[in-house]
Amino acid sequence: MATAAPARLTVGTAVHDDYDGAYFTLLSLRLHHPEVADRVDLLLVDGDPDGPTSAGLRAMEGTVPGLRYVPVGHVRGTALRDLVFREARTEWVLCVDSHVLLAPGALARLLAYADEHPQSRDLLQGPLLGDDLRTMRTHLDPVFDGTSFGTWGCDPRGADPDAPPFEIGMQGLGLFACRKEVWPGFNPRLRGQGAEEGYLHKKFRAAGARALCLPFLRWTRRTVRPHGTALPADTADRCRDHLLAWEEAGMAVEPVLDHYRERCGDIVDSWLADHAAERSHPLDHFDALVCVNADAEPHRWVAANRRFRRLGIAGRVRRLPAAAVPGDPSAAHALSHRTAVAQARQQELRHVLVFEDDVVFCHDASSVLRAHVAELADRRWTVCRFGGSAVAYHARAFERLLAELPSDEAGMRAWSAGHGGLEQFCARQFGDTLVRVSPAVTSRERADLAAVSATHRAAGARMG
Repeated sequence: MATAAPARLTVGTAVHDDYDGAYFTLLSLRLHHPEVADRVDLLLVDGDPDGPTSAGLRAMEGTVPGLRYVPVGHVRGTALRDLVFREARTEWVLCVDSHVLLAPGALARLLAYADEHPQSRDLLQGPLLGDDLRTMRTHLDPVFDGTSFGTWGCDPRGADPDAPPFEIGMQGLGLFACRKEVWPGFNPRLRGQGAEEGYLHKKFRAAGARALCLPFLRWTRRTVRPHGTALPADTADRCRDHLLAWEEAGMAVEPVLDHYRERCGDIVDSWLADHAAERSHPLDHFDALVCVNADAEPHRWVAANRRFRRLGIAGRVRRLPAAAVPGDPSAAHALSHRTAVAQARQQELRHVLVFEDDVVFCHDASSVLRAHVAELADRRWTVCRFGGSAVAYHARAFERLLAELPSDEAGMRAWSAGHGGLEQFCARQFGDTLVRVSPAVTSRERADLAAVSATHRAAGARMG
């Protein structure tokens, strides 16, 4: 019996607390595009796997043929779209928002286009149809509208679905496609959404590719969400993301500042100062900063966050819930760090710096860090210990750590007992590529052990 050919295209949707939108998008793909079902994988990236709609979203993996569900609790905003490409297992990827519907025949024609352009390096998009299915928009003009960059426009060349593709400057990212191999990725430091239009298109052009509108690739979307969105739009973060994205893409940031100053006033100057301080901080070198903290000890996270704020990195440090391994803090420590490494590998980061929530920084830590980070840039390192309660892992170490360290509580208990803990394991496995900085930058906060709660000891987030 002949085996079915592997899928050529992944259609992925990133969702945050929007069961209805994801349901109708996925069911429409099955109902209105049956002719390509055997060539298409479906992917659902859930950015709120502990949220109110997660159970329903997860259940669809068992009811929608060809659907793979990926829970992602550590990423927000537009970075979820980035993970659609990271998680896809096919040569081509089409990313659609969780409320997008494609015109019948559009997927079949996209696959035909892929077959005809096997080496394409371009970003592919298509005309957006209004609710009347007649009104059409093909691109965004480079003008600010509120806190979003771009106002919709229409090129008459998009009116005929059989017309040839044409170049566009930019468009919204409700629907876009490319070969997985040429995906340039989003900056992992972006916090929200709304700064990616124009920025992504610029990145493709910088790589010698084009942004194309395919007139046949027609789609429509839900324009009204009566109960609002679960993702609040923070204006300061939106401004920061625009600055970060435009700097990376080599775009002049003056239009961003002029627009936000006109809209928000002098407060923008303080946002700019915060952004400049963050970008010049030595720890900006690391793609991600996380702090391990037990759910039962929120006050420790508050205290750690104050220390991060004094150091000037609070905006970049993400809280990572500590793994709970009752009675075995060494195993809990290793399991928490394995989670941090697994998340970094999933996003294809270059490195991640992991703090414990008892971290204390030395006097003049920024200057000391600057010297250490400069030294790291010239070394082929795998693991770097900055002192007590702070360790960085490079992508060179990710695969070995994830292969060696069990991902479950029982397995980690046995592993920790046999290896003496994560620090000792890293020292043996990574040898000369393990760096211990001197002088140390961090130490552990002195704690009254008698006051440590039984719940905290059960969580066991820190090594003894």
